[in-house]
Amino acid sequence: MIKNKQRDLISLMVRSKNLFKSSALLASELSLSDRTVRTYLNDLKPLIENNGGTIVSKQGYGYQLQIKDRTAFNLFLIEHHLFYRNEEQANCREACQRKHHILNLLLLESQKIDIEALSERLFISSSQLNKDILEIKHQLQPYGLTVKKSRSLFYVEGEEKAKRHFILSYFFHEESINFLQNLTYLNKFSDVISFDSLTIIILDECREAKIKLSDVMMQNIVLHLSLSIKRLQSGLSIQNLDMPQSTKNTLEYQVAKKIINRVEKVIGFCFPKQEQMYLTLHLMSKSNVTHNDVDCELYLSVTNILIEIEQQTGYLFLNDEQLKNGVIQHLKPMIVRLQQNIKLENPLLDEIKANSPELFELVKNYLSQLPQLNQFTIHDDEWGYLTLHFLASIEKLKNEQKAKVLIICATGLGSAQLLKNRVECEFDERIKIVATQGYYEIEPETLNKVDFIISSVDLSAQVFKVPVFHVSVFLTDDDVQKIRRYLASRNMPVSERRMQIPMFATQKSCNHFIDIEQIIDDLFADYFYPCRQPQSKEHILDSLLDLLALNEDSNYKQQMIKQMQNRMLLGDIFFSQAIVVPHPAIPVGKLSKIGVAMIPDGLFWDDNYPQVRFVFMISPSIYQNSTLAMITKAIINLIDDLAMQSKLLKTHNYGQFKRLFIQLIEKGA
Repeated sequence: MIKNKQRDLISLMVRSKNLFKSSALLASELSLSDRTVRTYLNDLKPLIENNGGTIVSKQGYGYQLQIKDRTAFNLFLIEHHLFYRNEEQANCREACQRKHHILNLLLLESQKIDIEALSERLFISSSQLNKDILEIKHQLQPYGLTVKKSRSLFYVEGEEKAKRHFILSYFFHEESINFLQNLTYLNKFSDVISFDSLTIIILDECREAKIKLSDVMMQNIVLHLSLSIKRLQSGLSIQNLDMPQSTKNTLEYQVAKKIINRVEKVIGFCFPKQEQMYLTLHLMSKSNVTHNDVDCELYLSVTNILIEIEQQTGYLFLNDEQLKNGVIQHLKPMIVRLQQNIKLENPLLDEIKANSPELFELVKNYLSQLPQLNQFTIHDDEWGYLTLHFLASIEKLKNEQKAKVLIICATGLGSAQLLKNRVECEFDERIKIVATQGYYEIEPETLNKVDFIISSVDLSAQVFKVPVFHVSVFLTDDDVQKIRRYLASRNMPVSERRMQIPMFATQKSCNHFIDIEQIIDDLFADYFYPCRQPQSKEHILDSLLDLLALNEDSNYKQQMIKQMQNRMLLGDIFFSQAIVVPHPAIPVGKLSKIGVAMIPDGLFWDDNYPQVRFVFMISPSIYQNSTLAMITKAIINLIDDLAMQSKLLKTHNYGQFKRLFIQLIEKGA
């Protein structure tokens, strides 16, 4: 069995596979001794060589990983859990996300953590998780909280009041998940009761009753209560909520009653009983922290829709786990409303339609395809509620895309504040000021968090890893233009009409060409199916599946067929009358691969598509798919390039196909 540190060493070598690294440098990055690293490399060398790779050593340069058989090597990485399998693993790779996940478990969900079990679940070494726990201890210390260990389980010990204080400051501060309060539509609640006050009330009562709510669930209930208040102010209320009488005996009903009693004292008017029952419904749907079958089905359906949105519109919602979970938690009580024919009027509907018409229509058009909703007739009021979640995601994306800036002044708070105010006034929508520091207060830790520096002190004699703009403390027009030009050069919009796809440099150097060739070979070489004679759709699809099943599990083909059928239920797989791209609703295979069949004489698919000439059967990996987006863009480029279609149909072998497909990729680079 490979040790955790050996796994870390392999991961480091994979990330640096085109570079030589000395054993001393590797040792430094892994917090090991030089000798230990050399021992590990010698131990791993035969294992790597038996699985498609080799470790090359060069005197004076160090060590380099070279991959001879990419398929075999990727299967080796998969076998030893060096690829990340799912969203949870991917999201927990980065330390800050991982610590957020751990704190969510320890405090909001009041769980005890088994480090070894969590290590296996996230494919993170237990030593790294122990480091995270140590950092978490330091975060909790100012609040009088400690992390204790009982046998193999970690938990947080301290007063409940202190725990709530930390939860509010960590999970619900203005730069964290409660970004909904930044939406202009919701700021109108502040004159009655603030988001912070609602959060405190809900947190108090749920923790008193030991109802476990994650940060996403808490956000949804705060949003629900805020909208309920807005509805009541507008003279609207829920009608005909038919819930069993036994609901009044539940813990959630009692908690909802306490929450509403406290809110009523603040806002000065009363909630109807129906609103209390509806809050109960929300608490009942959110208080179960286990992922049941309903949650899994909704998660899969929502994920597939977000994939569709990103591929077809360019909105970058897919990786926003906050959005996914928020929509899922909203959909559960919404489905109950639809089943009971309860209409929930939305007092913000007109404003949402007026201010965000494109997003409203996008949400309506795509989410109506969800299998859980397509049986219902859904009012625009409901689509308005769902649109709020997407608006919040866009706000968060905008905030994440702001450039992070450190402002440096000589001395004196007055000049520092003056420069800060001028920068905020000019660039409020474009930058986020991380800190304002004096020249002698600069900390390396702060420098690692910023994209560039704005300084009233001449730092030309200093070397920084980020750009430095030397400006006047009064921020002149010339200073402003300098910074604007830089921001324009690095700007990444929240949405593009087509996906943001990582592409190679456009220069056609030898190395660049080899890189693309390697990617094309990995994805297509063994799965190229020439159609010399007329064949049926069933025969071509079956032949492609047989090719793609290479190096996969025995049930791969059956799972692919099932998931491709599921995918076709969600929407078209036709890029044009000539191009069809069948693919699974969720990944099935270990490796990313694409089966391609070109049919010069045309293939009868159905009455609507009688002359299909290209079949690209995409099989994404359950682990990583970093290059598929580039291929998808090339296929999209092929739609309108009739000349290239004609050339491809005249090819006789894989080599000719590859040369033309590379041209298609470079055309869109």
